[in-house]
Amino acid sequence: MERQDYFDGLIAQDDIKDTLTGHIDIYKKISFVPHLFITAPRGCGKTVFARKVGKALGKKFVEINAGSIGSIKHFFHNIIIPHVQNQDVTIFLDEAHKLPKDVENCLLTILQQDSETKVSEFEFEEYVYDFDFTRLSVIAATTEPQGVFHALMDRFEQLELDEYRPDHLSQIVKMICKDITFKPNVLEEISTVLRGNARAASQMADKINNWMTTNSPSNVVGHKQWESIKQWLKIKPLGLGKKELQILRLLGERKEARVTAIAATLMLTRQAVMREEQYLQKQYLMEIKSSVRCITKKGQEYLDKLEEIEAEIEAVIEPVKPVEPVPAPAPKPKKKPVRIKLPAPAAEIVVPTIPEDFFELIRNRER
Repeated sequence: MERQDYFDGLIAQDDIKDTLTGHIDIYKKISFVPHLFITAPRGCGKTVFARKVGKALGKKFVEINAGSIGSIKHFFHNIIIPHVQNQDVTIFLDEAHKLPKDVENCLLTILQQDSETKVSEFEFEEYVYDFDFTRLSVIAATTEPQGVFHALMDRFEQLELDEYRPDHLSQIVKMICKDITFKPNVLEEISTVLRGNARAASQMADKINNWMTTNSPSNVVGHKQWESIKQWLKIKPLGLGKKELQILRLLGERKEARVTAIAATLMLTRQAVMREEQYLQKQYLMEIKSSVRCITKKGQEYLDKLEEIEAEIEAVIEPVKPVEPVPAPAPKPKKKPVRIKLPAPAAEIVVPTIPEDFFELIRNRER
């Protein structure tokens, strides 16, 4: 009997597909599936697989970012009570390494189910909550499994997704760009900048579709078109990001540096430097010796090659002619001030004064 394909449209990860298909088929017969913990690098399909499993189980699917759970009170009042109690539900906890410690301890008890009844209980705020795992399924996922309490990890069946091979990434791009024809070896070139990341392949395919729609009359992508797309998106060899390139160039100048010095120079946190340097180490562009970051021979060759590529691009691009400054208008001649001759003041009018006894003299004369 042919098994149902629950993961139609997902490329690669065949071992994980087979394992999950078996669990789903068993659930459809006995209404039970183990809790699943999916680990993988960013962009390798953790969320997509969780959603596909949730859809196949046929239950209500609740997706929660663990970083949004502030406390055990928030966990019960916003998740358990409204979404879990007396319901058939699949809870997906993404970024599980961000779970608060009290919630991790709570899950330790909740997920310790009775082997026969498949039920557990937990007391919170004077209430006892029953968890029936024939109705409740829990899926967790993270890129940082080392950040999850190891005892909690033991409550799950652990599944690890692989990074995508270049040929798998090429298939994803080709599948999404279904109306575009790629010339030989172009897809291989595209896959080298996708970092083993299926999400990056999907996003790149969308950008290629958009660029071809507006910049090319044909539906064929050759090396010339790909070079134009790379210049448009400022894509570096191996798909290095801006901060990764800054770290590598700093090591190229100094040959070696400690993480604190790199962080201070580039105005990054220690955690940001340690996160960004992972891909550089994976590509053997840098290495760590006794806590000191050093550029490798391959890393120096990368910088030399990148300098050549950037010089070629600058040679092709016509320099922008400087705009000649517009001469300032000549200053207007100053007008001579107009002098107004005021008329001479009128002669002062002298009013004769009347003696104080004048009226007295008149009265005496009338007598």
